Amino acid sequence: MMDTPSAFAEERPRTVPGREEHGLARTLLRANTATFATFALGAIALSLFCPLGAGLYALYCVASTAAIWATVCVHCPHYGGTCPAGYGAMSSALFRRGREGLLASRHRLIWVYTAPAWLAPPLAATPVLVVQFSWPLLGLVLAFLVTAFVVAPVVSRVAGCCEYWRGVPSPGFGTKSTGGGSR
Repeated sequence: MMDTPSAFAEERPRTVPGREEHGLARTLLRANTATFATFALGAIALSLFCPLGAGLYALYCVASTAAIWATVCVHCPHYGGTCPAGYGAMSSALFRRGREGLLASRHRLIWVYTAPAWLAPPLAATPVLVVQFSWPLLGLVLAFLVTAFVVAPVVSRVAGCCEYWRGVPSPGFGTKSTGGGSR
């Protein structure tokens, strides 16, 4: 029998914490439902007055998530499947591993990618509401705002990828100290 190459196998963990306890699908769903609900509410709100804009918005949401996997998650110590949000597994399936030393500078890109997705629907809907008021549109925009700016951040702190930006080094992150540095 031939032995399989071990170098590649060592790079990706075989088990993901939480998989045995809750199941990977349940973990991913719990960590990402608020974000996907935000994207869906934004697309639905935009579709009420600009169907093309809703389609472009949905494409941007998918592209921005993939951009996070490609530019941030590849540098994370959770690359390969241990990320509570599931992004580490998606990133490792699609992109090559980066250097963990770049995570601090690349982690800030998350806000660059997500800000347009969270700001576009309310900014686009506001003039429409002023010119031609609609209760359904107002309800969707309010639901979007609550989901994006209240629910999603709370869920992210509990079940998502936030260890690094909270200043809590992840297991295996290296020897990074938590004191004496500037943000």
